[in-house]
Amino acid sequence: MTARIDPMSPVPRYRQLAAILRNAIEAGAYPPGSRLPSEKTLTQTYGVARETASKAMDALAAEDLAVMVPGVGWHVPTGAGTGSPDA
Repeated sequence: MTARIDPMSPVPRYRQLAAILRNAIEAGAYPPGSRLPSEKTLTQTYGVARETASKAMDALAAEDLAVMVPGVGWHVPTGAGTGSPDA
């Protein structure tokens, strides 16, 4: 992913990060069933706080684009971002 967080944007950083990840999911960079980057990886990649990364993942979960698997991490649920419930 080459998108960046714009610190001067009026859009909160967690929403910017959620949008970056949403676009990647919808583009197929993270297909259904795949693991999403960890919050630690997101903080290092995008230069955001862990709380920002956590809020971004929570926002994706609210849109049914991410699900937390305890002890494993965040994943794209089956059918997410494909427009097909069978994917």
